[in-house]
Amino acid sequence: MMVQGALGVLAIFPFAVCRILQGEWVMVILDVLIVSGIVSLGIYGRNGENFKTVSTLFTLMYTSGMLAVVLIKGPDMLFWAYPTAIGGYFMVRLKVAISISIFSAVAISALVYESLSGIQLSGFIVTYTLVCLFSYFFAARMKQDKRRLAEQATIDPLTGANNRRALDDAIESRVSLYSRRAAPVSIVIIDIDYFKRINDEYGHAVGDLFLRRFVEFLNSVVRKSEVLFRFGGEEFVLLAEGSLEEANNLSEQIRGAFENTRLIPDHPVTMSIGVAELGKNEAAREWMKRADDALYLAKSLGRNRVCLAPPSDSSVEQTINASEASV
Repeated sequence: MMVQGALGVLAIFPFAVCRILQGEWVMVILDVLIVSGIVSLGIYGRNGENFKTVSTLFTLMYTSGMLAVVLIKGPDMLFWAYPTAIGGYFMVRLKVAISISIFSAVAISALVYESLSGIQLSGFIVTYTLVCLFSYFFAARMKQDKRRLAEQATIDPLTGANNRRALDDAIESRVSLYSRRAAPVSIVIIDIDYFKRINDEYGHAVGDLFLRRFVEFLNSVVRKSEVLFRFGGEEFVLLAEGSLEEANNLSEQIRGAFENTRLIPDHPVTMSIGVAELGKNEAAREWMKRADDALYLAKSLGRNRVCLAPPSDSSVEQTINASEASV
């Protein structure tokens, strides 16, 4: 949006200067309004908030400006229809861009109908339609490629869970969001107990299959608001909306359900879990470390249990509540 806005200002400003020299004050006022609108929307949307609304207004504004220019100056200004059409496909959702293009084509045809011959009007409609089609296919392909690359960068190829890179971004985002809204959120780190034995006894192919089934199991028991990540090896992380107590209840539910599940026939497997709630003014790295320390304690106490990290501002070392299950 900022790039299109800058290009728009650079394209319109020289014409505005020429029109001042020629005394075309109606066009000067129109140019000033368009440039002012571009600058105002650019300033308003510079932080990325409400981008969909701002980009839609941006597209509608310079499309309306183009129609106004054609209305005032006639068919000689039809060339402005092409860049405005192309810009729309890279600013708003494709369905919205198509709607704006159709409206523009109908409006322009009505404005110049009496000024152009049938062949000239048909030529404009055909070329305008082709420009819109090329823009649509290019924007759609770019959107598809962007989605595919984002998935490759953030999805673990073995299990289909989000990967470590996505986890780092999500944690930083939650910390930033917490500073503005203070909504409780907790990290739940899950470690499969003695996973190495599965690889040693059954082979790595079975181990990989186990991890895929494990992710399917977790997705079946957690809420839609929880986001699952593969932290590395046999460790997984859940970002759970809610307080430490709520995250503890969720963790115990997961641990108990998994204890009674056999992803490999006749081979019971358990899990150890560490939980930490994000503290006020706590950095992402410290939040993750507290959850990892709680997991380490759960494993050192015999595994198959949930350990809760103390609050980030607690002065008591290792004051961690552990809820044990029969092993």
